[in-house]
Amino acid sequence: MENYMETREVMFKRIKALRKKEHYTQNQMAEKLCISRRTYANYERGVHAMPVEVLVVIADTFGTSLDYLTGRCQEERKAS
Repeated sequence: MENYMETREVMFKRIKALRKKEHYTQNQMAEKLCISRRTYANYERGVHAMPVEVLVVIADTFGTSLDYLTGRCQEERKAS
């Protein structure tokens, strides 16, 4: 990705899409991350940047890579 804002937009869209695909609520994700639902919702909407630690837990939760979440690759699932 060339543009920082494009990367952020892709990341937030992918995280939201993965959450919905796996039938997680924002509350469930917030609990998994030990944060409030409001904080999680703000991350997902792009209001606040996500710490790397949060991104790692999200990637692990959905069995994907940080590269996928950030738009650096198109493969959703990690290679086994």
